[in-house]
Amino acid sequence: MATLFAAALFIGTAAIALWIDVRRPTLAPKGLKWRVLLTIVAVQACAMAPIANTSFPALYASVFGLLLPMLIAMWLTALWLLRAISESLVARH
Repeated sequence: MATLFAAALFIGTAAIALWIDVRRPTLAPKGLKWRVLLTIVAVQACAMAPIANTSFPALYASVFGLLLPMLIAMWLTALWLLRAISESLVARH
């Protein structure tokens, strides 16, 4: 059950990040350096997120109040970085 929830959380946050990118493409930073920096910061923030497991309300609050927005930010910055890399590769040819 936990594996199913984790998979749904990752797929759901990736879908939300893709939706945000499609709806607001101007949110992406312009330079490749900024996109790399933001991706590193988002991944590190997700890795260091404190998940409270003392009770079910605390667990749900930390997962949906802290981890969900952080995962969306991680996917969004990774998407921006991949797009910048692909644009730079296309510009070379």
